[in-house]
Amino acid sequence: MQKISAYVLTKNSEQYIQDVLTQLLKFADEVLILDSGSDDRTIGIASVNKGVRILVRKFDNFKNQRNFAASKCKHDWVFFADSDEMPDDELVKDILKLKQEGFAKEAYFVQREWYALGKKVHVVYPIVSPDSVVRLFDKSKSGFGDSSNLVHETISGYTTSGVLQGKLIHKTFDSQYELNKKLFHYTSLAAEDIRNSGKPITGIKLYLSPVAAFIKWYFIKGGYKDGKAGLTLGKYAYDYTKLKYSKAASKK
Repeated sequence: MQKISAYVLTKNSEQYIQDVLTQLLKFADEVLILDSGSDDRTIGIASVNKGVRILVRKFDNFKNQRNFAASKCKHDWVFFADSDEMPDDELVKDILKLKQEGFAKEAYFVQREWYALGKKVHVVYPIVSPDSVVRLFDKSKSGFGDSSNLVHETISGYTTSGVLQGKLIHKTFDSQYELNKKLFHYTSLAAEDIRNSGKPITGIKLYLSPVAAFIKWYFIKGGYKDGKAGLTLGKYAYDYTKLKYSKAASKK
């Protein structure tokens, strides 16, 4: 049977971490927690689960954090989930089946459904829900390379891919406080990506792009279907776009 490692990046992730670990431990031969300085119950909760290892690394960006975590996994095949992403039972069952049969592809996509502010939503900038993401891969062939952004990072290197049955249930932005916290954190990383690209930041980017982002994600992409939550997430798209360009411009 093919062995699998799984990892989760954490920082103050006590709310869902046990739910995530419970599902991962059903198919993973080891689970690695890579924590970046939790001061809540995250480490305490994780440490009572047999089969879980805990490492600590100061956070610099998501790409480096993920590559470090994968490098510390014992097995070449790696599954990863965010600390608010729960594999459903069908996904667990399909991975167990693949472990028995063997992996015919080098990477596998899974469908992810987004929940925000207490409800299932159609869009969370810059994602249309559901989306499809690589979550199971052979680390000897793939990883987060130079082409990957520091935030909203993507795996590259694989030449063949398959699709897993089941879903990842992603519960993000449970409150306005959590939304604001992620907004300021993610836009700092996005601003660094903009600076690294070397592209000029024009007045259009600074002043018109935020308005365009709201129109696109609220009206065109369907955020309006989600009621009050959708309006809040539309404003998030506006604020995110404005902040990332403002931060990038201020550090030029």
